[in-house]
Amino acid sequence: MPIVARYPANRVRAIAMPVGGIGTGCFALAGDGALVDWQLMSRPHRGWRPPLAHILLRVQPPDAPARLRVLEGITRLQLDADHGAPQTLAGLPHMRPLGFEAAYPFGRARLRDPELPLECAIEAFNPLIPEATDDSSLPFGLITVALHNRGRTPLSASLVFALTHCIGDDGVQRDLKGNFAEFTQAHGWRGLLMRKANEQHSPRWGALALLSDAETTVAARRWAFRRGDWSATLLSLIDWLLANPTVPDAAPDQPCPPSDERGWESSLSAPLTLEAGQTARVRFLLCWHFPYRDLREIGWWHGEGDPIVRNHYALRFPDAQAVAEYVIPRLPDLWARTAQFVQAIITRHPQPFAESALNSLSVLRSPTCFRLEDGTFCGFEGCNADTGCCFGSCTHVWNYEHATLSLFPDLHRSMLESHLRYGVMDDGAQRFRLDLPLGAQAFALAAADGQMGLIVRAYLQYRRDGDRAWLERWYPTLQKLLAFAWQSGGWDADQDGVMEGAQHNTYDVEFFGPNPICGAWYLAALRAMEEMARTLGDDAFAQKCRALFENGSRWMDENLFNGEFYVQQIRPVPDYPHPMTTPRRGDYSRYHDSQLGAVCSIDQLIGQYKANRAGLGDLLRRDHIRRALRAVLRHNFPRTLNQHYNHGRTYATGDERGVITGTYPRGGRPSLPFPYQSECWTGLEYAFARLLLDYGYTRDALRVVKAVRARHDGAKRNPFNEPECGSYYARCMSAWSLVAPREV
Repeated sequence: MPIVARYPANRVRAIAMPVGGIGTGCFALAGDGALVDWQLMSRPHRGWRPPLAHILLRVQPPDAPARLRVLEGITRLQLDADHGAPQTLAGLPHMRPLGFEAAYPFGRARLRDPELPLECAIEAFNPLIPEATDDSSLPFGLITVALHNRGRTPLSASLVFALTHCIGDDGVQRDLKGNFAEFTQAHGWRGLLMRKANEQHSPRWGALALLSDAETTVAARRWAFRRGDWSATLLSLIDWLLANPTVPDAAPDQPCPPSDERGWESSLSAPLTLEAGQTARVRFLLCWHFPYRDLREIGWWHGEGDPIVRNHYALRFPDAQAVAEYVIPRLPDLWARTAQFVQAIITRHPQPFAESALNSLSVLRSPTCFRLEDGTFCGFEGCNADTGCCFGSCTHVWNYEHATLSLFPDLHRSMLESHLRYGVMDDGAQRFRLDLPLGAQAFALAAADGQMGLIVRAYLQYRRDGDRAWLERWYPTLQKLLAFAWQSGGWDADQDGVMEGAQHNTYDVEFFGPNPICGAWYLAALRAMEEMARTLGDDAFAQKCRALFENGSRWMDENLFNGEFYVQQIRPVPDYPHPMTTPRRGDYSRYHDSQLGAVCSIDQLIGQYKANRAGLGDLLRRDHIRRALRAVLRHNFPRTLNQHYNHGRTYATGDERGVITGTYPRGGRPSLPFPYQSECWTGLEYAFARLLLDYGYTRDALRVVKAVRARHDGAKRNPFNEPECGSYYARCMSAWSLVAPREV
């Protein structure tokens, strides 16, 4: 298994590595081996798992009583709950974590018991293969348990994967009535297929398949234990396993009856013998198939009709059994191709860059992302507790990421085209959040940075694919997007190459007056549009874009650069801003609030970050760019944050390091500065680090990325989840630019 990072035993508490395909939902392998964060049923619910989703280890030493262990640590248990630890099996003996090893999407939790001569490891995997979107979008998780007998005598052991029939229960809503299971097999693997008796038009309806490759596997569709309250059932399980190596089925010769509202418990048992010094491996394959998604429940529905839609991945397979039939013979190939890709990243790049880039890809496997029935790739900004966070494939957030374009250009193209097809108004304003169903127009606001970034992304897509017909098709729409800035009340109504009007942006406010953040995006869009126009022979439009670019670039260097960094000129609001450029209607007396002003912003050159990916050259004077980068290092990247006053959300604090979003080293801070001014966002830090690399500051780029990794060290924060507005935040996939070629 490739390894890019090792987390010692004292740094595993926060680890939860998502396991699942792109747009399929996922569960997670925790740092102590627990199978947590079950989010298979088309909605987020981080922190939840079925009552039973545990692997148990039974060990029978020679001439000694059997011992039973939960094959996970106790690092995640809430031990101070009012009525005792509420988690299932919390009171049984657990293993001791030894550490966690990973190179996403591979993860391995290592465990040990001081009283048993055994070491064990739990590995998890789902394929992630560049330009193989289908193979990277499979709804399964492969769990491999390795047991090593470090003693001098043989041991009898048994692994028991216990799983509640959880179909109908996503942790938010629960309906376990009518669940049943069947014995099943696929390509020599044996196990269970779990279903619900009657089809339901619900995200909680579907199927689960759990299979094992152990020849000795014993499957139990429902347990034979006397049913009572949960503690009675658990006591029966303990007593049985202390006396027997496997859990039997209640009535193996009869059909499994549909369950009552309590559901059933089931299991796979795999007995084995370990000689002294021997290592044995048992693989468990968990496949799922939940066809439906309720867009109301996840927070993305703004239309008429039925909000329950079908997931794209579910169209490929009729049920979870078919997933297993497809996956099992392909496992060696899927593993090898993924390992080859991951190992190449590890070998070619510094460890902090490789770890950040690979770990950021977990966003694609999280509930942040999904695909509609027609294949349209959609993304929230991140995930709330049990809904999406900030709907709409938001352009001013997704503009930052570089992973989809680089690895899955069909997904990048899908999201891009959905904005171009459904988000562009007749006058060229682009609604930076898309409604669902596609075509609805409930949301009505254009973002200056989002709209200009969309133009640059279109040019990047063309460079990636080389599809001239595609560019010809969308060129008129892209012209409209740019020309919207030139309308009366728009962002550059006087057509001087400088953005001035009401500029809504990723900081969730409007900037009034010329500023480097929106201005640099505009310059990048002008250059991208110039190149596309020249490619298609539209020389007149190319010349206009070039003239605006040169004038705007010169003006920003002469008027916004203060000798160290680029700042904003706050100006009164235009008399009649275009209604799509601001949600405010008429009261602009506080226009000087929530502005950048004389800030040294980490984001002041964000347009240059994207322009460099497209080979568009310097947007501003190179010596000014280099000075601005050094200014951010000097003013926004303190040795620790102990003396930093952060009035916003806390993503870095105390003795940690981070690049602050904005500082005012020369004074002049507005009494109410722009939102999020005092925070640290990993998506911005990675983009800034990439710019440092672009201009030769390699050691400084490493320092910035190492600071991010130190914060997400497995003890304080999850290395596979970098929140901003919600968990698994899309902007952090800017980290992929650290290992991608400088230009597409």
